[in-house]
Amino acid sequence: MTIAGWFLASRLVIAALGVVGVASFATIGPDGRTGSVADTTAALNPINVWHKWDALWYEQIAEHGYAYQVGTPAGDSAAAFFPLYPMTVRLVMSVAPSIHFFWIGSLLSNLFALAALFLLARELVGEDELSRVLAVVLMSAGSFYLSIPYSESLFLLLVVATMAAARKGRYELAGLLAGAAATTRAHGLALLAVPALACWLDARQPAPQRIRRTVVTLALFAIPVVLYLLLLQRDQGTWHALFSRQEMWDNPSPWPLRAFTGFIEYPRRITNWLHGAFWLVYAGLLLRYWRSMPIGEAAFCAGVFLISTQQEAFHGTYRYMLPLVPLSLAISRDNHRVRHWIIALNLVFGVLMLLAFVTRNRLTV
Repeated sequence: MTIAGWFLASRLVIAALGVVGVASFATIGPDGRTGSVADTTAALNPINVWHKWDALWYEQIAEHGYAYQVGTPAGDSAAAFFPLYPMTVRLVMSVAPSIHFFWIGSLLSNLFALAALFLLARELVGEDELSRVLAVVLMSAGSFYLSIPYSESLFLLLVVATMAAARKGRYELAGLLAGAAATTRAHGLALLAVPALACWLDARQPAPQRIRRTVVTLALFAIPVVLYLLLLQRDQGTWHALFSRQEMWDNPSPWPLRAFTGFIEYPRRITNWLHGAFWLVYAGLLLRYWRSMPIGEAAFCAGVFLISTQQEAFHGTYRYMLPLVPLSLAISRDNHRVRHWIIALNLVFGVLMLLAFVTRNRLTV
């Protein structure tokens, strides 16, 4: 009931803010020109409010797969999006083909988010700290992505499941779950550190057993990743389309920490300063808490920070901090002044990003 109450209340507030946003501010069209403010009837339709940005690409993949219009920008650009979430939606759509992608995607996102929260409560937190953890997660700046056709909720579920399995010593299962997460978002690659390091450093096991189980964990992690690359090879004509097509997204040569050069290359780009500042705040929090985390979970967080800097400038960092469950747990266990300050920062930044999202303002990305 605690989880359901927090989740329902946060979703209602987010839904209301979305309606206010599109009914109060002009929406920017796909051509980059400012359109009109939505009337009340249009603003009450969730599709008009939330079906934007990456959701449109997930819809294309769910309906047509990766082989759709290969050789054109619309087809080749889809390679930048990972398959597990849209393919899961595609599976459900095959059972209910008359239902719009948005509704199936939103339903699945909410179910994945609820499942993640229930598993989090059951396996990773105590009853006395549950409300604090829910406040940190559901009041985070990127919380609204958990209820729309985006991959954040599925990724969050896989992060929680991987951590729970690794903490129970089920390293092989955790490796497979981490591999699935790596086919959901690029940041899932860093999740391998959770089971791999936990297994390698498990002093309860003899050294030969630790080595054997670590190798098996790595192999199981690789299975979903290899299947994804084979899918790209079949449908896009090349297994490295994920990387080679980044040029179509203004990111021709991704490398770690590249985003910092954006402060010099794009000194007047306000989005870079906003998202970069948010990244730096959370990087500081990781430095504050890393000693209280298992080494694999701290390495996962550090890996996500590193991967999120491989673009030409900082983009969407508030989204990338959302599934950092080890960091959320550490924040919830800090003193109330620090915790409340972090929540307040997320609420202010989150409302700004939500309003930018629903009006298609590039500030959100």
